Amino acid sequence: MSWHVIGASVQGTSHQAGETPCQDAHCLRQLPSGEWLIAIADGAGSASRSAEGAQLAVDRAITALEEALSAAQPADENAWRAMMAAVFTSARAEIVKLAEHASAPLRDFATTLLCAVVGGDRLVVAQVGDGLAVTRDGAGQMVCAAHPQRGEYANEAAFITMLQAAEYVETQVFDGAIDAAAFSTDGLLRLALKLPAYAPHAPFFTPLFDFAAAATDEALAQQQLADFLGSPRVCARTDDDKTLVLAVRAITAV
Repeated sequence: MSWHVIGASVQGTSHQAGETPCQDAHCLRQLPSGEWLIAIADGAGSASRSAEGAQLAVDRAITALEEALSAAQPADENAWRAMMAAVFTSARAEIVKLAEHASAPLRDFATTLLCAVVGGDRLVVAQVGDGLAVTRDGAGQMVCAAHPQRGEYANEAAFITMLQAAEYVETQVFDGAIDAAAFSTDGLLRLALKLPAYAPHAPFFTPLFDFAAAATDEALAQQQLADFLGSPRVCARTDDDKTLVLAVRAITAV
């Protein structure tokens, strides 16, 4: 078994109009074991340097995950939660260093963060913020594996730059035959999920999973995914930055 994994981050039309850079970021890495590490982040729109915070968060999170998994595989769910908490703490520490070096307030780099480990018959997802993850099993059943953390007020989100960020880390461990998964920032929320139940919208995900499964040229597939995210039909529904990572299990020829 192997996985096809592709991802893209695209500037939203409201950011284009305001000449604001894309504040989303993502990072993908495959381990020698075949597992895939995925990180996506959404910089706070009100934070002046959140694009930097988002990029640093995903880069450091992936490196911290790789280092941790190279040292030992977690034995149970509690061990996974401890590992993910340490990964988020490491990502936050890097942003703290950046803010100190720049003599800038930490809040200027505010960002959400979602991390996942995909491989074998296990999926581990952890997040702080309003990202989302959707999985599909072999029978075609889709579930929301990680839904946005919502605050008391509309558009309120948790960020890893918060002092109490460690308290917001939510980790889910799924053992079973998952054949596809998608990870997104909240820019695609209203296209991807049926609210308020957070039920996956199958007509949105099914063509995307089929596309990822059929992809043979990674660079071309990433560009096609970016083109889709920036297309008029998507932008008509959302003007926010958008990040989407697709992971689809494939059976390799013997």
